Amino acid sequence: MDDSSLSDVCERLALEVGDEVEGRPGKRWRCPAGLRSRIVSYARVCRERGEPVRDICRRLGLVESTLGRWLRADRKELQAGFRSVSIVAAEDCGQGEAGSSPMRLTTPGGYTVDGLDAQTLAFLLRVVG
Repeated sequence: MDDSSLSDVCERLALEVGDEVEGRPGKRWRCPAGLRSRIVSYARVCRERGEPVRDICRRLGLVESTLGRWLRADRKELQAGFRSVSIVAAEDCGQGEAGSSPMRLTTPGGYTVDGLDAQTLAFLLRVVG
């Protein structure tokens, strides 16, 4: 994933976090599972590039202990033999309307494969998983 794409993802995630937290001052915030999964995937890519959790949290508007806990939980799942997979609508990825463009596979390591049809994507997920 190049720097501009990563920056775009960060901006979208920060806006979503802000929208979720806004209007809940002083109340405990519970992050929706889909957003949490995308945040963890983004943070994993940033961590692999050597960024500290503190800097990632500052950009996203999160508390460092929260993201650290999410990353540890995700690492335990991976060690247990599970792979994290996020399936999001195309418009959530900035790709236009759902179904109007080929699919994209992004690995936890940040590698991206564009232009996949459903059958090829399913095959790759079976092979990788």
